[in-house]
Amino acid sequence: MQHNRAGRKLRRTTPHRLAMFSNQLTSLMTHERIETTLTKAKELRPLAERIITAAKADGVAARRRVARWIPDRTTVKRVFDTIAPRFVDRPGGYTRILRLGARKGDAAEAAILELVDFKFEPKDRAPRKESLADQARRAARGRVETVRKEKPEGEGGEEPREPKRTKAAKPERTKPAAKPAPKKGPSRTGPSKRGA
Repeated sequence: MQHNRAGRKLRRTTPHRLAMFSNQLTSLMTHERIETTLTKAKELRPLAERIITAAKADGVAARRRVARWIPDRTTVKRVFDTIAPRFVDRPGGYTRILRLGARKGDAAEAAILELVDFKFEPKDRAPRKESLADQARRAARGRVETVRKEKPEGEGGEEPREPKRTKAAKPERTKPAAKPAPKKGPSRTGPSKRGA
């Protein structure tokens, strides 16, 4: 039975798991949106809710409570100055989880954890990079002149053609003469000494 054992271990040791949550909370409060796996997002959500609730009551104790999870001072200041005042009238539910489906590579269920009032503004796309072939065409435009042979005025027919080049016949390779095969049998000359 599993009594009083709430929370997922995520196949990590306790210090590793707490350090990972600390890093993810810092990123969430900095960027207001992070992409992670669904199970990590479900574990991180209550922690983020508690931090924002603690930040709504501004004070030294509250700042120390938030600083336990977020080690970066500028991020802690941002939580108290910009994020918490936006949720003063809201009793809870400051974050939401958006499912993205299976992640390519390990097929883990991916999700986005973001603040509820986060407004997504897509970045302006950079201009398309010109390929080397396009650069060469643009550079050569107007500079290259095509030279065509003029037809002789006296002839109304076709242009004189150059004789076709034929491949020179290659001399046939001759195989070297085969060496005579060695004779099988005893190499001694004369009668055998065994019978004598």
